[in-house]
Amino acid sequence: MELLVELLSGAAGAALVAGIFTVAQKRSAKKDAKSKALRYIMLYIIQERAKQHIKDEKITMEDRRALHHWHDLYHNGLGGNGDADALMAQVDRLQLDTEY
Repeated sequence: MELLVELLSGAAGAALVAGIFTVAQKRSAKKDAKSKALRYIMLYIIQERAKQHIKDEKITMEDRRALHHWHDLYHNGLGGNGDADALMAQVDRLQLDTEY
């Protein structure tokens, strides 16, 4: 009888741990997907705004700060891979537009 209790409690314990692990994995995957989607959206915004300023050949200080803020959140906050670094270097070389 004690052997049966030990086997059942061991199996039940293993099932409980496996269930908790499965739930944790699903939550983690969902979080990872949301984080990845947010990175793509932020990268798209950075790219589009930067390309427009590069095309215009100028940028306001306010827009430059905003782009740097977005880039910092993308790169450091969300673990972006550096895809926007080259664009940000071009943005930093743009002439400052003081007429705004």
